[in-house]
Amino acid sequence: MNALVLALLLAASSDVEDERAELQHRLASEKAAFDAIGDEKKDLLTLLDTLERLARESATRTANLERSVARVAKQVAAAEEEAEVAQDAVREQQRRIAPRLVTLYRVQKQDSLGNLLAAGDFASILKRQRALQSLVAADARELEELGQLSDWQRRRMHRLERLEMTNRRYLRALRTEQAVSRARLARFRDLLSSITAEQNRMSRVIADLEQTDAELANLVGDMQSAVTAQGFRARRGLLPYPTQGIVEVGFGRVVNPRFNTVTVQKGLDLRAAEGADVFSVGEGTVVFSGWLKGYGNLVIIDHGANFHSLYAHLANSQVDVGKTVTERERIGQVGDTGSLKGSYLYFEIRKAGQAVDPLPWLKPE
Repeated sequence: MNALVLALLLAASSDVEDERAELQHRLASEKAAFDAIGDEKKDLLTLLDTLERLARESATRTANLERSVARVAKQVAAAEEEAEVAQDAVREQQRRIAPRLVTLYRVQKQDSLGNLLAAGDFASILKRQRALQSLVAADARELEELGQLSDWQRRRMHRLERLEMTNRRYLRALRTEQAVSRARLARFRDLLSSITAEQNRMSRVIADLEQTDAELANLVGDMQSAVTAQGFRARRGLLPYPTQGIVEVGFGRVVNPRFNTVTVQKGLDLRAAEGADVFSVGEGTVVFSGWLKGYGNLVIIDHGANFHSLYAHLANSQVDVGKTVTERERIGQVGDTGSLKGSYLYFEIRKAGQAVDPLPWLKPE
């Protein structure tokens, strides 16, 4: 048991040291990323993506540390109870054995020969001698048990001290991680504010988005299926909405009132609650499931006959590449990864790599 406790404590200590080293490494990476914001030649969208990843990483590590602190706190509470039980047991044993030790001490102070002769006949002498020996043996056992209890108490107290030390280390690491998380979130928000204030930077973000869209078009083009099935085309106007929400931005040319810019919207912005389920609009095969700059967590489904559907800014993806999905099968949840405006689902339908208006394909609700 002691070896197991020691191993757990050493592992916890090692974890804290590893977290500290990793934290220093991530802080250096973050500083380099944030310092690069001032460089006019730097890709702003990449910086936004990097800062968002760092902020989310801090939030995840903070949650993990909070769970570790709670776990060790429970261990500390259990160790405190064990130490209290051990202390009570030692006190009870001391209380029970103390009078007998006093009696034994008094007997030993008296003349042993006189005690035996006072017994009278030889049989009484033997009986008294055996009684004294039995008393001494019983007291010796009591003393041995007291020593074992005292040793157990010391071990419980030592374990409690080590657990409290581990808990303090976790708390320090948690406070540090929380401070880092707050700083990253503040920097991320500051950068978004600076983009709002600086029109030239926003123009570059739009250019980056257009470049990313071109990369996405190439990606979808590379995934074009040789399947000639007509099932998806026959479902035009009957496809279910990919999530429960409202169409916030439709397909086509869009004027952004925030940045006073004109962009071509190649899909639908569906405003939905964060964590809402996202479903496949039709049968198909998952051909992409991962992170794409500007789109965050992205899933692309091949429906055959060169039709693809895209689901972006997911909180998480619940399907892997190669998985066959059915209509209305859950593939992820609404999130804000890679988003500049909070939680929503960006949805596209593409035919032969070209975006088409999704609304005529969806069944009116």
